[in-house]
Amino acid sequence: MRASLITALTVMGLVCVLMVLAGGRLWQDFVLDGQRAMIGDQARTWIANLRKEFENGSREVAMLARSDAELTAAVRKSNEPAAGRQLNKLFQNPFIKTGAPDPVALRLLTEDFRPIATVPEQTPDVETGNASCQNLRAQAGRRLGADRLKSVGGLCIVGGDVRYVVIQPLGEDSRDGYLQVNYDMQRNFAAAEADLAGLSVRLSLTDGAVLFKSAGWPKADNGGDHRLTVEQALNINAPAKSLLNVAVSKDMQPIYADLVQTERMVTLIAAAVMVLMALILWMALRKIAVNPLRALVFQSRRLRSDKSHFGEHVMTTGNTEIAELGAGINHMSTRLKELYDSLENLAFTDPLTKLPNRTLFHERLEQAIEEAKRDYRPFALLLMDLDRFKDINDTLGHQVGDLLLQQVAARLRSKLRDIDTVARMGGDEFAILLPAVSDKHATMAARMLLQALRAPFRIEEQSLDIGASIGVALYPDHGVDANILIQRADVAMYSAKNANSGHAFYDSKLDQHNPTRLTLLGELRHAVEQEQFVLYYQPKVNLKTLQVTGVEALVRWNHPRENLLLPDTFIPLLEQTGMIRSLTPWVLNESLRQGQMLQNKGVPITISMNLSVRDLQDPYLADAFAEQLAALQISPRWLELEITESAVMTEPERALEVLTRLSSMGLRIAIDDFGTGYSSLSYLKKLPVNTIKIDKSFVIGMVRDENDAAIVRTSVDLAHNLKLEVVAEGVETEETLNRLSELGCDTAQGNYISRPLSAEELAQWLQQSSWGLEKRHPKLIRLHN
Repeated sequence: MRASLITALTVMGLVCVLMVLAGGRLWQDFVLDGQRAMIGDQARTWIANLRKEFENGSREVAMLARSDAELTAAVRKSNEPAAGRQLNKLFQNPFIKTGAPDPVALRLLTEDFRPIATVPEQTPDVETGNASCQNLRAQAGRRLGADRLKSVGGLCIVGGDVRYVVIQPLGEDSRDGYLQVNYDMQRNFAAAEADLAGLSVRLSLTDGAVLFKSAGWPKADNGGDHRLTVEQALNINAPAKSLLNVAVSKDMQPIYADLVQTERMVTLIAAAVMVLMALILWMALRKIAVNPLRALVFQSRRLRSDKSHFGEHVMTTGNTEIAELGAGINHMSTRLKELYDSLENLAFTDPLTKLPNRTLFHERLEQAIEEAKRDYRPFALLLMDLDRFKDINDTLGHQVGDLLLQQVAARLRSKLRDIDTVARMGGDEFAILLPAVSDKHATMAARMLLQALRAPFRIEEQSLDIGASIGVALYPDHGVDANILIQRADVAMYSAKNANSGHAFYDSKLDQHNPTRLTLLGELRHAVEQEQFVLYYQPKVNLKTLQVTGVEALVRWNHPRENLLLPDTFIPLLEQTGMIRSLTPWVLNESLRQGQMLQNKGVPITISMNLSVRDLQDPYLADAFAEQLAALQISPRWLELEITESAVMTEPERALEVLTRLSSMGLRIAIDDFGTGYSSLSYLKKLPVNTIKIDKSFVIGMVRDENDAAIVRTSVDLAHNLKLEVVAEGVETEETLNRLSELGCDTAQGNYISRPLSAEELAQWLQQSSWGLEKRHPKLIRLHN
């Protein structure tokens, strides 16, 4: 231990000495960098000022040139003699000769930069193949609009000499041409060298050719080590971006001497202090910080690498902060253990039933899919939803509902194998995963689970009966993806619930959530907005007079690709999405308009239109009907509204209120598809109904099936006893028509009389058909004779 301490102190001492030496070197570098930056700033400022003088001088020359109308006119006309004379006069202007800096040459350029005049005349221009100044002219030529009047300046080589060239436009129009002002860089550098007090200057090309050198520039073998030289590279716009080097040098001998002496003193003092402080600090830190921190770091690594160490504590000593840090890490370890246990329980367990939750079930389903792929063994996924659970919650309260769910979970778990998984997906929905089973075993399991739930549940001295509906999806027959299997089991479950069959397997025919349906749904929304619908009318005939008394308006979708689509294709989608409310006003308006046209032709017949369950939920439905009737000035007795039993019984109280208001307006009300619903006769007699329509499923088969005939006969008698009219739909044969007449049915409707007709076809049918108002049917003639 002592050897390690001595080694540590020695190392720290050496580190301190090295740090001091490095600090001295850094300080020396810092001072030299400061001097270098100062020299560089002086050089840059000097060059910038020189360039500014060139730009200002060229601008003043350009102003004199622009004020000379003869010169500008000569440039515009490319008149070389006149341009030469005027440029020579400009070059002899005293203002130019006395200004600083003094240009060495002027040149007039046309709009395409062709020289037309040069002063002095012997001044060389850019030779062919020598592109040292081409970049400047190209920059000037690219400037348009307001930027055209800006000058372009830079270094270039002209005739072997370095010049600073400024190209000044002579006007806003490109035809005005340009004035090129040349300055001698060497001469101006020598004139401006006095601005760099105490510094030597050298001007050279990148190939080493020296263009200018101050008298005080050091020789290569005389004191070069103590001089600081800074170079500035200037672009001369040559194609290869060759640079002109401006070097500035300063004698650093006095500064170097001061730095060496200071460095020695600081090194000795700092080294002694650093070694002493390092020794003291090391001894103190080792006791109060290093050892306790080492223990805490070790414990932190254990907690980070393995959660099994959650809850373990470490004993620490040291100052207050270290003690508090140790206590904090120990407390964090305890809390991490509690939190991990809690999160693991919450993340994968349903808190009410203690069954796996949706997250854990989904993980096990993914695992089952991987195992099934590996072992080529199918499995079954069951989704179960309790029947009448909402009624229990609403009637007895959520507390009873929660207790019921707990008992249901216990029964399900008791009937399954250890390898099976039952999970609560949410609400009253459960999921069961049955590995390695076929469709027959899945059927047996579903029946067994349903049987387990048939026995009454005893909760708070109450006996509760509850059923369930189970949907089954098989891997791989019904899907190979977890989400698809769950979705298709859900479809099967709702199929079982709607059919009241207990359980059902997935069938693609029952799946409304397919891409074709989604495409149709998107097109249907556009169809409602664009009114891509048309009404067809199916006549209804009085069986006593055998003459038409009304028509039923049937909507068709004039699909842009599929031609006419029947209501069974799109009406369910409209009802599910609520878009049926947007279609109903259009159907009402078209029906009333057609009725008005028929009445104007002397054909007083009733038009029937269908209402959906969504329409009956609209509290403003009666107001909309009243407005349309008033707008078209049509009597409400010529309009009949047909509502199905299921639509009425969805919300009977609201339906009664809406239908009562419609009936009080004088509209006729008919119950459609009578006999297929589950309506109560005691409630039915309360409705303001005028007519019932016997569903075609009974009418079509009444000739061959006595049960259907008995249903029709009973329906007719029931309606007449309630003082209601009876309409039989689905009349396909004369024999059926005769049988209905014998039973006392009032009105018939079906393809035997007429298929649904367009408005034009209906007008023609009313004139030509034997069922028309102005013609007597042959059967009626026979009866009268």
